[in-house]
Amino acid sequence: MTDSTRLPAPLASWRQTLLSPLKPAQDASYPRENSPVWKVIERTGDHYLNVAPKPVLSTRETRAYREAIPHPGHGNAPALKDSSADLLALILTAVDGEPLKGEEPPACRRAAHRHAGQLLRRFHEALPGLQAQVEAAQVVENAQSGLDKHIAQAGDQLATGESDMSRRVVSTLLSDAEECALGKFAAADAASALAYGPRCSEAFVTARGRATVERLMQEGRR
Repeated sequence: MTDSTRLPAPLASWRQTLLSPLKPAQDASYPRENSPVWKVIERTGDHYLNVAPKPVLSTRETRAYREAIPHPGHGNAPALKDSSADLLALILTAVDGEPLKGEEPPACRRAAHRHAGQLLRRFHEALPGLQAQVEAAQVVENAQSGLDKHIAQAGDQLATGESDMSRRVVSTLLSDAEECALGKFAAADAASALAYGPRCSEAFVTARGRATVERLMQEGRR
């Protein structure tokens, strides 16, 4: 393990107060900037320790795991073991399963999407009130303000008509209908994926963004 992947001393000390690991923490970070994650193997089960890139994201993620994530039910999402605002860190339980890779049969993908939608609905229902509305509005504003930057970075990954479609779709993001709003977020996410994927040699991310754009075009969101 190199110095760049070893668990830093402050995180190691904090982890030691909560877990009794059987071996040194393993680097499990996704190849992306500011996304450190470590896997901790313990007698009671595997855990993950991750650090947010900035305080606002740490606060948002901690609140979600404390208030909303328990609602999808045991085994459907990681459980929060503890969090540290000073370290911007969370310790989460591991959950069985693997991400969809895109090669699954259509029936399998539809079932997974249906299940994800059910979990998303429980997640949204668990965060009522003014604070959740304020946070949701901020997410909408961020999606809108970042779109042109992502389109510019995507370059020739997006045709002119596809770029125009993304702008039109995202510009109506404040719709009250969740189904409609999900389409808007899909357009914003696709532009982001087509900007990030080629730049970081992430073929899967690029393919995901391209598939989303093509689906939105086929649905007539021109």
